[in-house]
Amino acid sequence: MLSLPGSTQSLDDYTTSLCELLESPLVRQITGGIHVNDALIHDAWGALPRDWTTWWSSLPDHRLAQHHLIDSIDDAHTSIASPEPDVGTPPESLTEWLQQLRSASLSRAQRAGPCIDLPPELSARMNTKKKAEVSVAAAFIRDACAERNITRVIDIGSGHGYLSVTLAYLFPELRVLAIDGSESQVAASTSFAATLGVPQDKLTQLVRYVDGKTSALAEEMAAWADGQRCILVGLHACGQLSEHMLRYFTRLPFIDSLAAVGCCYNHIVPRSPECPDGFPISARLRSRHVTLSATALMTGCQAPNNWERADLGSPDSTFSNRRLFRAIFEKLLHDKGIDGSSAKSRTPWGIRKGDMASFAPFARRAMHSLQIEDGAMSDAELAAYHHKYQHCKGQIAILWTLSVLCCKLVESVVALDRYCYLVEQGTPQVDVVPIFDYRISPRNLMMVARK
Repeated sequence: MLSLPGSTQSLDDYTTSLCELLESPLVRQITGGIHVNDALIHDAWGALPRDWTTWWSSLPDHRLAQHHLIDSIDDAHTSIASPEPDVGTPPESLTEWLQQLRSASLSRAQRAGPCIDLPPELSARMNTKKKAEVSVAAAFIRDACAERNITRVIDIGSGHGYLSVTLAYLFPELRVLAIDGSESQVAASTSFAATLGVPQDKLTQLVRYVDGKTSALAEEMAAWADGQRCILVGLHACGQLSEHMLRYFTRLPFIDSLAAVGCCYNHIVPRSPECPDGFPISARLRSRHVTLSATALMTGCQAPNNWERADLGSPDSTFSNRRLFRAIFEKLLHDKGIDGSSAKSRTPWGIRKGDMASFAPFARRAMHSLQIEDGAMSDAELAAYHHKYQHCKGQIAILWTLSVLCCKLVESVVALDRYCYLVEQGTPQVDVVPIFDYRISPRNLMMVARK
């Protein structure tokens, strides 16, 4: 049963409120309607509510506005921890809109559950985030298996094998099939298991591309299951991999349970004539014609509440300058009628320290990458555009923060779609569990299902 946020009474009500907020002009604008890079071309700042921009412009530092916005979408909605200047009272309409974002998003507060202490031979290979995830996920899967009398685990997208090796190593009653599309990842996992002496009859590893269809891979899984019920798990089921796992779960009778954490939503493929099985996958969201732009899907990958807080006593970050320079450069291309996408092949370029010294070297570097001749823009033009728009730095920074503010909203839409799909397929027990500590692992929503 899905734990609905706020005072929502039913799944229908939640779907309606979520979709209405997603389709609102403001949310559409900041999740792709006007990309931050095009903010100066389309006057994205001017398209925002006037009382909001007036208040933000009155603050002594635009980073105060960014702090306020990010703090406001925190589940706990705690006050600013470090002493900062009094920013006054934000506009009532802004406060109400931020409350809407929080109320429409599924909770990320970690649900109480089991956790195991990993022995050093396992944890030594893992970073802090991975140790926290495996400690919780392995305990959850162990208990799920015990509850359903399951002894076989299929780990799809197994990667370096942190979860699959842990399950095979710690729990004698479990046998594990680990599947990943990367030969190098599976090689690393195989080596990991070998150093721990995990026998091959406890842990089978396959290099296979996962497409979600009832195909040769499904037959291999069935042969390995040997008539036994299995649980299908994924610690980081990136993009469409989660959807493929849902289809395996609903279509393969020997798979009894599911426990999959989605991530990398930017790899989700929208539904189209070329991809009829794309997002959304549920009839509920398809009937409402729900769509998520590429920018929105990338937004769903963000976790601004986990970002390092800007020190107001220090100069603004290079990142803010880079965003401003990019917006000015896009405006310049637009005004001069230059199509930067027409280059036959782009020269790979990273931002070098010297490129950020001022707008001119940044622009020259970008022109080189896009194969635009230096004569297309004079030094005087570059200087004039920077002079004209340099005051927009704070505006661009706030617009960029707004663009990621809907991260939990977008992820809630994806989770709702997957939940509804499982329910529509007749799955009797379905839940969305915030399984990890969000501060450590922001992609913490696990799809849990049992037949």
